[in-house]
Amino acid sequence: MSEESDEILKQPPETARDGGFQGLLVKLQRQLNRLTGELELTPDDLRRIPKYAFDYRNGGWESRLRRAFERVLGPKLGRA
Repeated sequence: MSEESDEILKQPPETARDGGFQGLLVKLQRQLNRLTGELELTPDDLRRIPKYAFDYRNGGWESRLRRAFERVLGPKLGRA
């Protein structure tokens, strides 16, 4: 697993119903192929990732999304 995958896997699965951010990370965990490290993102995922990374207070969760996706999606996580 990569450090990027580790950022996604930090979220305890039992927190999926605790809020939008938690639900997103647990959903991404389910989509993550733990053998190959591949993660197929849906159009909804691509909309939600930058929203949660930039549209709320800047804290640990937001930084976790940037660390997980910046290399692939760019510094704005796919936003124009």
